[in-house]
Amino acid sequence: ADFGWLRGETSFAYMAGAIAMGLGGIGMGYLSDRYSTRPVVVLGIFCLGGALLLLATQSALWQFYLYYGLLGGFGSSALDAPLLSNVGNWFNRNKGLALGLALAGRALGQGLVPFTAGLLIASYGWRDAYAILGIICIAGMLPLAFIVRNPPGLAEAKEVSRRATAAEQQAAYPVPPKLAVAWLSGAGLFCCICMGTAMVHAVAIAEDAGIGAREAAGVILLIYVSGFFGRIAFGKLSDHIGGIRSYLLASFGQTVLIYWFTQMQSLAGFYGHAVVFGFFMSGVMTGLIVCVRELTPVHMRGTSIGIVFLVAWIGMGLGGYQAGLLFDWSGAYSISYAAAAAMGTVNVVIVGVLYFYVRQRIALVKQPLAA
Repeated sequence: ADFGWLRGETSFAYMAGAIAMGLGGIGMGYLSDRYSTRPVVVLGIFCLGGALLLLATQSALWQFYLYYGLLGGFGSSALDAPLLSNVGNWFNRNKGLALGLALAGRALGQGLVPFTAGLLIASYGWRDAYAILGIICIAGMLPLAFIVRNPPGLAEAKEVSRRATAAEQQAAYPVPPKLAVAWLSGAGLFCCICMGTAMVHAVAIAEDAGIGAREAAGVILLIYVSGFFGRIAFGKLSDHIGGIRSYLLASFGQTVLIYWFTQMQSLAGFYGHAVVFGFFMSGVMTGLIVCVRELTPVHMRGTSIGIVFLVAWIGMGLGGYQAGLLFDWSGAYSISYAAAAAMGTVNVVIVGVLYFYVRQRIALVKQPLAA
């Protein structure tokens, strides 16, 4: 509003940050695989907090894009793939639940920060809101970084994994790990185009329906609060039915629910839909990470998560951008959310094919043993 930027222009900053986060995630994931997680996390905290402080000083659109690129590429990316890979490496039993709990904390933060930012903007203005968040980020997260450490024996396990022969790797994994990463990346792209539409524009669509700004901010908060429980639930579910089936179920729910945001008119309707959508949406991310954990060897998990997240964050950025762009063209969100549902359907098909392919590969491996 202060600078007269359109929704499509401001949505592009989210896309720039998301793509930068994906690109940075590969490098940060590799560094955590090759060395240790803690120094990567410390770097990310300073870059994340520093980018927020810089955003408080911006005065041009190119600065908006640049600082969000810094925030994603060197800040959030260092707190994404490296930490999730680290958590997964600590557990052999109940790994889905462990990752679900870790992701649940992220979901709660992702809901609280936009909600808090909305309150800060209303009370102090957007510049001070960015500055306050930057200070809180560095002061609150830096002490936690020094608790992070690698599990005992991880270096030895990675070395054994690196030296595994092709036959040993084929026996351990039903899909060649590189093919699995490519497959999951494709699914993540379309899944996150669907998801990103709601993440960037859920508050705006509520405001367009006549909901006040403060009340509309509660929509995104409820999505993530519900996601807190959804990520734990789908993490536990994946321990029972496997990551791929858990991911498929969550993707189906997200795809069915996304378009119904356009049909909500009341505050109660938006809040109720946000709770249900957030539960399934959060399960998508949990299932995706568990799939990477199940289908890749230990020595390449950080890099693999980084690659999958690169494509997924491109999808998140595209989802937010296409929704803003189509809104600017049409003056309504119906086309944007219909496109999101179509992309979600493509994701469901990709994951479904992967599920049947894995089943077939497992059956082929077991067949000679049975004979």
